[in-house]
Amino acid sequence: MSYGSVEEKDEQADVLNQVKGEGSHHVHAHSYKNKKEADVFFFHDMLRPGSLITPTIPPTASMPALLSGDVADSIPFSTEHLSDIITMFAPASLTMTREIRWTLDTCEHPRTLPGQKAGCATSLESLRGRYNVTAARKLSGSSSEVVTCHDLTYPYSVYYCHTSRPTSAYMVTLASVEEGASPTTMEVMAVCHLDTSLWSPKNSFFELHNVRPGDVAVCHFLTKLSIIWVTVDEHADAR
Repeated sequence: MSYGSVEEKDEQADVLNQVKGEGSHHVHAHSYKNKKEADVFFFHDMLRPGSLITPTIPPTASMPALLSGDVADSIPFSTEHLSDIITMFAPASLTMTREIRWTLDTCEHPRTLPGQKAGCATSLESLRGRYNVTAARKLSGSSSEVVTCHDLTYPYSVYYCHTSRPTSAYMVTLASVEEGASPTTMEVMAVCHLDTSLWSPKNSFFELHNVRPGDVAVCHFLTKLSIIWVTVDEHADAR
């Protein structure tokens, strides 16, 4: 066995022992892990027709189908059973082990802002169920609140869903201004957070543009596998 293999095995063991490591963070904190906040975010007024924007769309891999509820419920899904989960989906690389631990920690310890709710869906039934409950209590009659579900890296499909208010959701059509660019046009979902007063003042987007939390509305694009739940009237009025 090579030295590198031993080293990776030791590092993997360290990850298994880190139930909640320094890299843990809530999806809605918008760390996006491999992308700087300053690159991911843009100002709300950039969505006006005619504005030029360099879109940063978080990358996504092909996603496995959502499991049925009975299958998902039969598989352990907690940091307490991390070793069993890694064994179940072996061989798992060090990178995948870290991703699995991060996903489990994110689902167990969502860091929401006041008035928000969050949770993870591991099956089609749980995703649909979360939508029904949240829509009745959080979305109905509100044009400034949506439920956003982000795809997480895991051996099977896991979505992290959270409410956010006040928020606007858009389907944005982008056309390339560079000759020969591919694709020439694309449609992508964007979410704009209209109240950033409770965000961290150390957010790199704020620091880059010399603004403070609450001064501006901030937007970001979503991966093509993300899901947005909105009320019918808001969907009809989206521009």
